[in-house]
Amino acid sequence: MKTYLYIALIFTFFILLTAHTPVEAKEYDLVILNGRVMDPVSGLDAVRNVGIKDGKIAKITKHEIKGKETIDAKGLVVAPGFLDTHNHNLLTALSGGNWHCATA
Repeated sequence: MKTYLYIALIFTFFILLTAHTPVEAKEYDLVILNGRVMDPVSGLDAVRNVGIKDGKIAKITKHEIKGKETIDAKGLVVAPGFLDTHNHNLLTALSGGNWHCATA
């Protein structure tokens, strides 16, 4: 009977120990915290934390996450694909379109 009691106590201790281990304990290469995440595909538009691992988005969550590097994006937008290559370059117009210009 004592053996069962010890096993039950050990099992309960193990359950209690693992229950308080955060699910978000994984460490990411880069973490972007508190940014307004806008994803047109899923329709998400909310303040979230983003975990990036091996160059790919691994987690978008409300919960705290940790990483090797951290960017605080409070008040900023975190979104895929905002790249505007449109420009108005006076030199291009004056040279008849032969002037090459790089924009970012």
